[in-house]
Amino acid sequence: LLRQVNALIVAHLRDQNLTQAAAAVAAATMTPKADASLPNHLLRLVAKGLAAEREEAARGGGAPPAFDSAGGGGLARPLGTSAVDFSVQNVRGPSKTFPKHETRHISDHKNVARCAKFSPDGKHFATGSGDTSIKFFEVSKIKQTMLGDSKEGPGRPVVRTFYDHVQ
Repeated sequence: LLRQVNALIVAHLRDQNLTQAAAAVAAATMTPKADASLPNHLLRLVAKGLAAEREEAARGGGAPPAFDSAGGGGLARPLGTSAVDFSVQNVRGPSKTFPKHETRHISDHKNVARCAKFSPDGKHFATGSGDTSIKFFEVSKIKQTMLGDSKEGPGRPVVRTFYDHVQ
């Protein structure tokens, strides 16, 4: 329901030539902007809802159960859902312990690594960076470096570095 309402709001703003506001609402609610709906569809639905509310009030009934009349017509909880209490009692107990991990410096890019891909056989992988470099690694040499059991001296896990790769 909320997705439909958001889409109607975005379409209404677009119909009123408020394209920047429509784009902002669409981005904030992750609503597609390309929703093709009838012009003034939101206004027609609101008018129908207000008319139904007036009829209900004239018959002596209160607000429809899906709406909270005290909150200015805001949506209440959808039917069939239950509330979850996220409050936490102030209980002191042992804090969770995490296993200790040792890290070793292997290689780094001049900028942040943006992607990584393993070879189909799992023996190599490559990383791509924002500095347009690609580093090609050998997994077995990384394992040797991490375990420190290299008998042939320090292994160099980076097989090759390629520079200036924009695409």
